[in-house]
Amino acid sequence: MSHTVDTTKAQTINLNPATVYEEIIQNLWFLYASVEYDIPLDRGLGINAVYIDKPLETAEALITADLYDKTEKYEPRAEIVSIDFSADCEKGRLRPIVEVELDGEYDSEEYTE
Repeated sequence: MSHTVDTTKAQTINLNPATVYEEIIQNLWFLYASVEYDIPLDRGLGINAVYIDKPLETAEALITADLYDKTEKYEPRAEIVSIDFSADCEKGRLRPIVEVELDGEYDSEEYTE
């Protein structure tokens, strides 16, 4: 099943997701919307900020490579299908919009605790 993780839109954090699918999408949004070294207990979580002050094309390439690496490391249940970017040059923001594919087994799997 394909889903778009759009970091340009705010998302509330659900501490009790109903399904594994919902958990994965929330994890990805948090991973893509965070900056590396900002998360106290896991400084590697988030996108590396080496792209700051780089030309747009270079920044997009650096973020793209980091998105693939971080997705594989932190959320291996998802696979990236495509990456697009939303750029706001006046505010200096470059945010990824990532389409991911999840294995079908997570569509309706509920937690049983």
